[in-house]
Amino acid sequence: MRDIAEPGACKLMVEVEEDAMGSRMLATQIRWLGPLATLCGLACGYAAVGVLGQEGMTVLTVIFFAGTNWIPSEVDSLTTLCFICFALGGVMGFGGEALHGHPQLPLFFVLVALFHLTEFSFCALFHEKEIEFRGFMLTPVPAAGYSIAIIAAILEFWLWHAVGMLRTFQFAFVLLGGVLAFGGWGLRTAALFTAQSNFTHIVACHKESSHRLVTQGVYSLCRHPGYVGWFLWSVSTQVLLGNIFCFFAYAFVSWRFFAGRIPHEEQMLIRFFGDEYLDYASRVPCGIPWISEV
Repeated sequence: MRDIAEPGACKLMVEVEEDAMGSRMLATQIRWLGPLATLCGLACGYAAVGVLGQEGMTVLTVIFFAGTNWIPSEVDSLTTLCFICFALGGVMGFGGEALHGHPQLPLFFVLVALFHLTEFSFCALFHEKEIEFRGFMLTPVPAAGYSIAIIAAILEFWLWHAVGMLRTFQFAFVLLGGVLAFGGWGLRTAALFTAQSNFTHIVACHKESSHRLVTQGVYSLCRHPGYVGWFLWSVSTQVLLGNIFCFFAYAFVSWRFFAGRIPHEEQMLIRFFGDEYLDYASRVPCGIPWISEV
């Protein structure tokens, strides 16, 4: 029996080592080529602003976000990942229009592209085994829900623009929404890079030996700064655009999402860390009201 089992065990070890080497190689490649592809997309997007205008920007962005739903989440092709970096760089480059015309939609594109590029950069740096298309967080919910939300926001912006309602409060929308949205993105980013490998896009059901309870930095302000940052970012982008319907829709859907996720995650944290987490929870607020059960 021992002679039969050993070849299988050796084969499994070889496969694990090959997977690890492949993950490290992909991580190294994307850490160099990803930023390069993003910069190329940024330059192309900025150069295209004068030709396409905001109408052309809108069409291309809608096509991109709709098209991402046809990409399987587990795709880890270097070509595909670099193309997404290039496309998001192009979306961000469209933000150059903010310097010449109405700034709301271009700034919205910058905020959205910046968010997704940061999410993927975090995976590339701290989760080598999870460098896949899902790391961009472009399809975080099923049934194309996220793309529909982005496209709905763009369409509502053009609706109010067509009826002339945006001109009255444009400066106030840009200032308040822009500051809060960039602040939300900054809080989310600080949470990711403070927790590092302890933060995962999918709630962990099993405690790894490397898992630690993070309580320093932004985690001393609230227990879920990554979720608070995402909530603030998503809702504030609608203030920036001056969207009334999407503002309430984004707030409601985001709150409902975290109302389902946070209690489940906190039960896992209690199971992993026990009294250590309960003591932490007694001192530091959740961050999003009327959700936590701890």
